[in-house]
Amino acid sequence: MTDESSARASISRIVMLAEALFEVLDDIHRQPASLSLSMVSLPAPESVVNSFPLRRHEKVDAAETVDAVEQCYICLAEYDDGDKIRVLPCQHEFHMSCVDKWLKEIHGVCPLCRGDVRRGVESSILNSEIPSL
Repeated sequence: MTDESSARASISRIVMLAEALFEVLDDIHRQPASLSLSMVSLPAPESVVNSFPLRRHEKVDAAETVDAVEQCYICLAEYDDGDKIRVLPCQHEFHMSCVDKWLKEIHGVCPLCRGDVRRGVESSILNSEIPSL
């Protein structure tokens, strides 16, 4: 394949991907507003996030853990000794600073399993802090 035909093939694939993306975006915009609102994840109240347990990370001997890579799946960095780890209700763990920012500013769901972190938290806490739509 020549350089010119390779470039044309690449451009063609890019155009096809763009068309597919626009189709998906059109489908999203055609959905009823009520369905679109249900897909939105609001940030979690600070008091809810702060209620989740913290622990200090301790490195485990590499010989003891064959497959276990101990890393934060938000920043993708391996945990260091002494790192503050936040444990969510679903038992997934992340650097405290990473997951607190995620939950308090972006989404009220676990970054891995998408479980709502507000489930199981007393409704009195939630009702006092969640803004009404």
